[in-house]
Amino acid sequence: PRAVARLAHDRGVYLIGRIVVFEDPILSRARPDLAIRRSDGSVWRDAAGLGWTNPYDRRVWDYNVAVAVIAARAGFDEIMFDYVRFSSDGDVQSAAYRHQRSLTKRDAVPAFLRYAASRLERHDVRVSAAVFGLSAARDLGIGQLPRRMAPHLDSLYAMTYPSLFGRGELGIADPSASPGETVSRALRRFQVALRGSNTLV
Repeated sequence: PRAVARLAHDRGVYLIGRIVVFEDPILSRARPDLAIRRSDGSVWRDAAGLGWTNPYDRRVWDYNVAVAVIAARAGFDEIMFDYVRFSSDGDVQSAAYRHQRSLTKRDAVPAFLRYAASRLERHDVRVSAAVFGLSAARDLGIGQLPRRMAPHLDSLYAMTYPSLFGRGELGIADPSASPGETVSRALRRFQVALRGSNTLV
């Protein structure tokens, strides 16, 4: 990886290492003790049948940050955390979380990012996250609150795909049929939510 990073940098390429955090069917299968569980103890899965790791478990945090540190040492310029959230589909009511302590979903995601940023600080790497395009408009119940995430991020990638917006969202009858207006209105919400922050959108 170091040789590839050097080669990319020699050609003026900026490297972003994308790390999929809590949606992790591989880790949840290999280590069910780190997974979101069901009340019967089995691994909880989303609507696509994928297992997720527990966003409250500090061991899951350590695992993902260790991957990020390795990428930073290899020469990536930026670490972008994706799926840094709770699941939004499937039978979310049946999901059982251990190690929750006093954290809520709204607390867990910013707490993870604060921890990750503090661990990555010494590696001279930028830290970013991908978020749902509607997360600046309202609380989606998945822990993604851009204003609370921003203090721990250099950049925030708003996934404003028009196909992800339902009819009537952002005051647009059919967001998929009006992609320019959908993206524009969604990004304006992020600009308002992050006003006073140094985080790039």
